[in-house]
Amino acid sequence: MRSIRNCGFKAGIAMFVVVALVALLAPVLAKHGPMEQAYRDEIFASPSLVHPLGVDGVGRDVMTRMFYGARATLGIALGATALAMMAGALLGAMAGTLRGWFDVAVSHVVDFLLAFPSILLGLVALTILEPSETSVAIAVGIACLPTVARQVRAAFLSEQAKEYVLAARAAGAGKLRIAVVEVLPNCVSLLLVLTTLTLGTAVLEAAGLAFLGLSGQPGVPEWGMMLREERSTFRIAPWLCVAPGIAIAWTVLAFNLISDGLQRRAIAR
Repeated sequence: MRSIRNCGFKAGIAMFVVVALVALLAPVLAKHGPMEQAYRDEIFASPSLVHPLGVDGVGRDVMTRMFYGARATLGIALGATALAMMAGALLGAMAGTLRGWFDVAVSHVVDFLLAFPSILLGLVALTILEPSETSVAIAVGIACLPTVARQVRAAFLSEQAKEYVLAARAAGAGKLRIAVVEVLPNCVSLLLVLTTLTLGTAVLEAAGLAFLGLSGQPGVPEWGMMLREERSTFRIAPWLCVAPGIAIAWTVLAFNLISDGLQRRAIAR
């Protein structure tokens, strides 16, 4: 059973490495630019050896756009996750450490935000910001922030009741020292799990916002935007939608497998 769990974790790492390498090496792997209409005479060409993923309706190689789409999608997901983890973890840690009115205020704000679908929070954020990849990353990060804050707050509150914290408090250690020196190291596993889960959620949220037309300029190679652009051609060229859909599912599954493996390892300890 343990070997099966390890295989899942390793599979997730391998899947993520594939996506990361494609994103990093996109200019090297791609034959043309992502916006270049180099195959106008082969519009809606089906997958072949020359075009493994076919050609879209304006003569662009789909595989080339998939390579650059990986770069855009991962960039948004990483930026959103960094924002959600830094801000959310800080708020949750402060609420779980300071308690009192600050904890009550943060809890009420988080509960209020969690009452709304995360995609709606992203939409509200994007109505304030100008449409761009940076704005989408900020919007997705804001949407993911409440969940991170609640999980970290719960973890800090749980650790505060344990004997090693009580011993440190009896020895005269202050709240800041206890939070940073005593509690935080014991929450590293949780933070790693939350990071990988948030990455998967961010990929889905970014794709959803792009599908709604809120991810930068039309034509920009991003997996969600590719789904939006090609949804009307599904009956005549289904491969145009299948490729980005599989890529999104592949990436989210990779992060979920990594998160599950990290969680099981933390429990085993």
